[in-house]
Amino acid sequence: MTKLINFKLLAWNIFYVILALVSVPIIFVVAFSLIWPVNSCQEDSEAVAYARSLSSERLGKLYSDMEKYSYRDDLPIGGYQVGHDKYVVPQEFADLKVRKIRPKEGNIMVEGCFDHYIYLDFGGIGRLAKPNDKKEIILSWGEHPPNTGAQVLWSER
Repeated sequence: MTKLINFKLLAWNIFYVILALVSVPIIFVVAFSLIWPVNSCQEDSEAVAYARSLSSERLGKLYSDMEKYSYRDDLPIGGYQVGHDKYVVPQEFADLKVRKIRPKEGNIMVEGCFDHYIYLDFGGIGRLAKPNDKKEIILSWGEHPPNTGAQVLWSER
């Protein structure tokens, strides 16, 4: 009888250990999400409003600078990440309130939200650009319809 009671006690102890191991990460994720500010990557976000606030002149200059940098051989593999000590953001992009600048990819990440983003995509620039691509800057946001969207912010006339 004692062995049976010890076995039940052992089984319950194992159950509680497994329960604790599973619940601690869940509690951590919930607590972290409550404490840490969550960025929005929807159309009504501050990042989309910021991108829309860039003047036509600034967007034209930005297109020109991205095009110029896309041909450089000395770019970091992943482009420039704002706040990264190793790769200083070039002066041409220093005024921007963005996360990543990737001339070789032809885009700028304005904001990142876990697994979806707000991008400025530069038509005609980057590895996948084709000679006949229209020179334009497209703002895109969201992850899944109906919360996704895109808007042409600038195009060459």
